Amino acid sequence: MNPVKCLFLIFVLLLMVSFNHLVNVHADQTDSFYKDFLIQRMMIAKIREFRGDVTAKTLLVSLAKDAKDRGMILPKWSRSEPLGDPFQYNSGIRGKVNANFKRYNTLIGKASRTYDIPPALIKAVIHAESNFVNDAISHKGAQGLMQLMPGTADEIGVNDPFDPRSNILGGSKLLRRYLNEFRSLKKSLIAYNAGPEWVRKRKRIPKETRAYIRRVINYYHTYKREI
Repeated sequence: MNPVKCLFLIFVLLLMVSFNHLVNVHADQTDSFYKDFLIQRMMIAKIREFRGDVTAKTLLVSLAKDAKDRGMILPKWSRSEPLGDPFQYNSGIRGKVNANFKRYNTLIGKASRTYDIPPALIKAVIHAESNFVNDAISHKGAQGLMQLMPGTADEIGVNDPFDPRSNILGGSKLLRRYLNEFRSLKKSLIAYNAGPEWVRKRKRIPKETRAYIRRVINYYHTYKREI
């Protein structure tokens, strides 16, 4: 075969591999992680409904519709009926928790209620970002429990990134912003770790960010057992 044609074919194959990678990273709306995330939010909404929160029923209906649109089979407890026996939803994935999360449970609970994010996800992000070290500073300058960059902290109104309350609420606010924009948990984690432009411009995801997402997923499945 002509050497020029060989080089052209190799180039085309490399482009196809790169494209497939982008599709796999970005087209994750129906993956098991996002489905599990929906189930967790539905569980929280159901508990809120059981406790008398009048807004919980509307949220539960909305989440159920989102789940149905993704072809999910809804658990019986998700119906808008009184909660009977205790319900569980476990993925079977086990991991190791950092016991330091307990000192931040109250703040994480407040951030969870404020921004409608499962506490297990907030814990998972904190574990992956700082391992629950409230005065952590990365080599790039990210600060505190949820590792906020100084410019980002200013933009979302966090005056002291080393204050656990401000950091957790600020980081959760940022995560909720990305969830609203991208409608995908993995894309939101990419934006949180590498910056939103990586998602908006559909760039090839950095290797360290792919590893970060795997850690968060593992921690998420672990911490949700604490609910």
